[in-house]
Amino acid sequence: MVETLFFFHNPKAGGTSVVDALSRLFPAQRRCPRIENDATEHEIRAGRYEVFRGYDLYAGHYGLDIYEAVGGRLPIATNFRWPIDRVVSVYRYFRHVVELTDVQARDPRFTAVRLAKSLSLDDFVTCDDPAVLLHTSDHHFRQLTGSGWSSAYERDLRAARTLIDRMVWFYVCEHPYESLAWADIAFDGRVSTVQRLNVTRAEDSAEAVLGPGAYRELVWRNQKDIAVYQYALGRLLAEVTPAEMRLTA
Repeated sequence: MVETLFFFHNPKAGGTSVVDALSRLFPAQRRCPRIENDATEHEIRAGRYEVFRGYDLYAGHYGLDIYEAVGGRLPIATNFRWPIDRVVSVYRYFRHVVELTDVQARDPRFTAVRLAKSLSLDDFVTCDDPAVLLHTSDHHFRQLTGSGWSSAYERDLRAARTLIDRMVWFYVCEHPYESLAWADIAFDGRVSTVQRLNVTRAEDSAEAVLGPGAYRELVWRNQKDIAVYQYALGRLLAEVTPAEMRLTA
């Protein structure tokens, strides 16, 4: 039985819904309070995470650096989404859901949100501003190998795959039935549903489709995120497919 858990919440990939389901397994007092939620808070923390040790559930936009600091032997899980769709959802969320005051609009902390509100979808996802690139370029890979709030690529794909192999479970947005079938095994039937929360939809047709050039650029910028997504999808399908039904080459 999973009695402790560290959940790497991948932004705009169904994570709010998954955290809601997982939180029900742990008493409120055993859930770690928020540690950090953006690049500014990550810089302020400056690696000082030890004070947060001792909880049963960690769930947030946290990276491997936090996991290793609070006790790197906890069972782990995360959530995956096709990286291109995830980035498009980030844009829509910043553009339509996040509200900025006049003061916040001038604060470098909110640069990515401000640009999402002023740029088209294609221009945002191909923007070279470092604040935007944190969200649009291999965010999940950097999260699983260091920190999503740092632009540094600290480890390689082998390290990310090794971490995925260690996970007791993960959710893949495009495969909710398979994800829940695995959850039923991993959590002894205690996670039966994941409700769809915090869904951000396109408000007009111009936001629904990426231009071909922007799509190719996003694929290039997310090669490692695509690689870890594909690797995770293979494991998910293996977990829920009986061995005798798997085709062999």
